[in-house]
Amino acid sequence: MNGLDYDQKGELLFSEVSVDEDTGAILLRAVFPNPDKTLYPGMFVRAEVSEGSISDAIQVPQKAVTRDPRGRPYVMLVNDDNTVEQRMITTERAIDNKWLISDGLKEGDTVVISGLQKIRPGDEVTIDSSNSEQQQ
Repeated sequence: MNGLDYDQKGELLFSEVSVDEDTGAILLRAVFPNPDKTLYPGMFVRAEVSEGSISDAIQVPQKAVTRDPRGRPYVMLVNDDNTVEQRMITTERAIDNKWLISDGLKEGDTVVISGLQKIRPGDEVTIDSSNSEQQQ
């Protein structure tokens, strides 16, 4: 449709499990209302598909996540006593430049995102809140 947005919302009926390694494409089947007859069978389209939403999702910048020698992800955080603590986490997937965390963090945790090479678990720190990123 000449790069224009289609104003009708559709419903995803089917998605194939495999990804074409050459193109990165996934086969999807969706049904859209077509009141103006602007869509034709076999037409190529670019679609934005929403997988759903998680209301209490926690994301952290990828640069804040480190891996141990066995490849398990962890973050350094500052606890209520202003002491650095290492916390193992479970990453669900990358979203832009952040990791979606499915386990290991809770709302309000203060994750260290810079200066990781200068701190160790047990170190006492002072938080500079003027240079902090907000969790999403």
